[in-house]
Amino acid sequence: MADRNKPGQCAPVIICPECTEEVRNIPPTDWSPSYQRPDYSHQDGSALCLTYGDIPGQSTGGIQTLRPVVFVPLGALTSA
Repeated sequence: MADRNKPGQCAPVIICPECTEEVRNIPPTDWSPSYQRPDYSHQDGSALCLTYGDIPGQSTGGIQTLRPVVFVPLGALTSA
């Protein structure tokens, strides 16, 4: 991964929308294998943060793990 601290090398990062921690594209290690196991996990292997209620595109109601979002640093989009 590019060093995001150097000017001109800002790369998008996939984060958990609740805690803003960078996520990895590996199922959580604290879940047993099943067909409903999430595809992403926190850096420590735990499932992404939980939400209560409906999320568009996911099953309705109840407790669910959040979907990760792409975070693009402002420096990657502007010349300043």
